[in-house]
Amino acid sequence: MKKVLLWLWQFPQHILALIIYFVLMTKKILLTRNTAGNRIIITDTPGWGISLGRYIFMDSAYGEQDIDHEKGHSIQSLYWGPLYLIVIGIPSAVFNNLWDRLFHKNWPAGRRAEWYYSRYPEKQADRLGGVERGY
Repeated sequence: MKKVLLWLWQFPQHILALIIYFVLMTKKILLTRNTAGNRIIITDTPGWGISLGRYIFMDSAYGEQDIDHEKGHSIQSLYWGPLYLIVIGIPSAVFNNLWDRLFHKNWPAGRRAEWYYSRYPEKQADRLGGVERGY
């Protein structure tokens, strides 16, 4: 019963995750695994990582620290439920990812990463996922 209630609490994220899964299913999914209540879906979509409810989609080039960061976003999804996409998803996607790719493309990689992971909600996702960054 608890799993059903959590799935419903995170319903908008889970529906979006299922849509993405079916879009990627034909060619892009390399591996799926379950870990700590999450389903990790490894794709060959370069530079891509997203956490939607209990579903985490990650580029195969990313490592365990990146997966732990996305697990932090999954915890945020548990906290925010139906508001997650508005409070966490949009700021992360638009104000962090898009802003960085548009305005910081000439910055060195280390400076971009430091800027990105110091922003809300990425900093909180790192903390919740147990990620320690060296800056």
